[in-house]
Amino acid sequence: MVGMRQILERTGRADSAPSTSPFQREDSRRPVQGFLFQPEAMALTELQDAIVRLDFRTASERLQEFRRLWPEAKLTWEPELIQTGLKPARDPMNLDSGYDTWQELQVRLDALDVSRTMTASMKQNFFSRLLEENHTSFGQPRTPAGRSLGDFHLSAGQPRNARRCYENEIRQIGDGWSVRLQLGNCDFRLGYGPVAHSNYHWSFVLGLTENRWTWIEDSIFLTRLWAAEETEWAFPELCAAGELSSVRFSSRDEFDGFKSKFAAALSEVAAPRRFCLYWIVSENKRFCSDSELVDARRQLKALHPLLHARYLRRLAQS
Repeated sequence: MVGMRQILERTGRADSAPSTSPFQREDSRRPVQGFLFQPEAMALTELQDAIVRLDFRTASERLQEFRRLWPEAKLTWEPELIQTGLKPARDPMNLDSGYDTWQELQVRLDALDVSRTMTASMKQNFFSRLLEENHTSFGQPRTPAGRSLGDFHLSAGQPRNARRCYENEIRQIGDGWSVRLQLGNCDFRLGYGPVAHSNYHWSFVLGLTENRWTWIEDSIFLTRLWAAEETEWAFPELCAAGELSSVRFSSRDEFDGFKSKFAAALSEVAAPRRFCLYWIVSENKRFCSDSELVDARRQLKALHPLLHARYLRRLAQS
């Protein structure tokens, strides 16, 4: 476990030794093109870069230099964040307390109107360091407070590690709409669009509600959902239109396992989710008896005649 001050200063230890002039970049020791005749803007950028890296010792030095050179310049959020970052931690931080600390810090960043880009970079640096300092806590898929380990890796900008964590959580603990949605976000960040959309659909089947759609990181896919003729039927609309990858099982046992798991849901959940479940049954007709297939498509028609008709037209054309 590690304290907040160590977390916030970790990246600064290796590169904060000689403090350079704000007129120079640390890597080249030469003025940056574009800032040659804007020394104040360059110095402010250097100061903000140090804050985003959570290197508050260097940021403090640059703040003093900035104020010495431009005493009339107005700084908005930088001094307060530096002061916060330099405060010693009261207690060591594990993953859960670190998560709570970031939540508090983000509220302050929002109140100070720090840009989303800078906040996102700070968040990635914070969680990357938090994971590094708590690597011995990775034995279980969830923290003692019940947070998915994958959430920490995703916040740290590590989608591959996060994906492995979510898959491990599904194997050990079981599936759920939130872990499935985050798995979709991992696939989206890794460039696996169709797989991401399939996982978003599974999240809907498992209970994703409209007020949580904002968790979906694929903005194009999210826009498509909002553009549906009937918002609550957005996912079924995608199914009927062939805009989602078919859920095809590789064996009869897998298909029977699916039916067993969702048997109650076929009669109890809301109509849009039932439509998606019967669509999955219909898409696996090679494992269905004739009566199962007929019943599934009859149910699709009863649930939403228009989408059922679209679905059958697409099947006829394929």
